[in-house]
Amino acid sequence: MKKNRIKNNLIYYWSVVARITTGLVCHIIHFGKTGKLPCKRPKYSREEIREELKKIAEEVEEKEAPVEGPGPRE
Repeated sequence: MKKNRIKNNLIYYWSVVARITTGLVCHIIHFGKTGKLPCKRPKYSREEIREELKKIAEEVEEKEAPVEGPGPRE
C-alpha cells in the first residue's frame, strides 16, 4: 500500500515539475522571439461571467424561437 502512495506521489510531482519547465521554456522562447514577456490573461469576476452567459443564452433562445406567421398551406 505504501509503495502505491510513493509511486503516485512521484508521478504527481514529476508532472508538476514537467509543467513548470514547459511553461518556463515557452516563456523564454516567446521572449526570445518578441523581446517581451507574454501578457497575463484577464481575470473576470463571477458577475461578468454570469452576464456574458445570460447574453449567450438569450441569443440561443432567439435563434431557436419558433417563427410566427402563416403556416404551411395545404
